[in-house]
Amino acid sequence: MKSIPVKEFAKKVICDGHVYLRSSEGRRFYLMKPGVLIDPEFIKKHARLNTVFDYDQVTRAEVIEKFTYLFHELRYLQFEKDLRLKSAEIVQLFQQYYAGGEHFLSFAEACFKEFCGLPEEVISKMHETDVHLFRKSMYSAAFAVLIALSNDFYHYLMIKDFYNITLSLDMGLCEAHYSYFVSEACNQENQYPGTGKEWLKKEKASELEINVFLGHPEKSYEFIKANKNLLSYPELAEIILYQHELSQGHGFPRGISKGQVSSWEAVVILADALVEIKDKYDFENDVLHFIENFKNKKLSDLPVQRVYQKLCMNLEHFYKQGTGS
Repeated sequence: MKSIPVKEFAKKVICDGHVYLRSSEGRRFYLMKPGVLIDPEFIKKHARLNTVFDYDQVTRAEVIEKFTYLFHELRYLQFEKDLRLKSAEIVQLFQQYYAGGEHFLSFAEACFKEFCGLPEEVISKMHETDVHLFRKSMYSAAFAVLIALSNDFYHYLMIKDFYNITLSLDMGLCEAHYSYFVSEACNQENQYPGTGKEWLKKEKASELEINVFLGHPEKSYEFIKANKNLLSYPELAEIILYQHELSQGHGFPRGISKGQVSSWEAVVILADALVEIKDKYDFENDVLHFIENFKNKKLSDLPVQRVYQKLCMNLEHFYKQGTGS
């Protein structure tokens, strides 16, 4: 725990620690959690007061800088052999850091700084809708980078597209009738595909809330389609429609038939499934164990299962190398 003046704290975009305010009586009040955007109005208010916060940082600058350096190297490589080796180096570095309990936000923040192409007002809209929705989207997008690199998607611009597509998956939820019920329906749908709508009905959610839930993949797709300049490969925009699809045809919004989910879509489906919309994540300091023991009905879908297995195999490979087994 350290003290940090508001002027120094204002240099950050994403809060990378636990922020407390200490009263004149010495009592400490919790203000902000790691992984949320720092509101300019929050900064203005405390700048007038010259506030000094108690600050417990969870990320490490050297970890963020190392991933950022490797991402930059990947960006300028051209030959397939070099791209493969650099991708493997990034995955290996992830394994090394996270075998030691590094906070996942270090990797997520490096990915956000490197790959995020969404306009500032779009990011702010998601954050204003629900800070938990923003954290979920940012963490899922970071997982998409790791999953893609582990599954032989190693071209920089393609990785960037995977990131921004995953970050945009829930833009369609940023509606006036978004609510706790809608977020929980998304969590239900992620864990138990095909149950989200029935869960909403059981909880007596309004028709407006049900419509927000059922319509959000199409609305997210409309957003990314209208902003195709964000993507280097605009044809990948359709992937956003596969967030809640399964190759058995049980998903929505289109109920696609067998064989239409490829490894491209599976990267995003898995990245989305790994993170729920919630207040706290147990995996933040134990991400390798979380990945290895991840249980989800979507893993019964063969394309998603293959992508997941390759992710685990790559992380396990580097783990065994490091232990000499």
